[in-house]
Amino acid sequence: LRPCGSTLSPNGIGFCAEDNGAMLNMALCDQILEIDPKEKIIRVQAGARVEQVLKALEPYDLTLENLASIAAQQMGGFLQVGAHGTGAILPPVDGQVLSFRIATPAFGVIEMERGKSPFFDLALVSMGCFGVILDMTLRCVPRHLLLERVQVLTRRQAKEQYLNILQLNRHARL
Repeated sequence: LRPCGSTLSPNGIGFCAEDNGAMLNMALCDQILEIDPKEKIIRVQAGARVEQVLKALEPYDLTLENLASIAAQQMGGFLQVGAHGTGAILPPVDGQVLSFRIATPAFGVIEMERGKSPFFDLALVSMGCFGVILDMTLRCVPRHLLLERVQVLTRRQAKEQYLNILQLNRHARL
């Protein structure tokens, strides 16, 4: 059984049909379950798209700390693939997760908490190998706007300047 998200990945890992395999589409598991603006956390189902989560956080002037460039991704896949977003000093997307529930073939549904569950990090970024993530609680940050500046560099210039660019910019895509 392979969890299948927005199918944005070009590798086709979710389209497994060998050994009578099956795909589990998480698209209808897309609810925003809870927003706690005081604690700056959000709990969402794995099928919620990043863009849905961001829109739900807007009225509270909150956002996610780090984002990848594709907002159509479902949150489960967004986490399971180890999406990194932009910025050398920002944690990858999975670094925002405080807890999640995962349906496993051997142990049923398990709640995992950062710092309390020994397999938290392994199961969080496992491409579905440990089971299917059902929902997750993420840390949020105050909403902010980014100004994109595009600059064309030669390969030589990029090699010479990349450390300086990363040090001077909280978000950078090279």
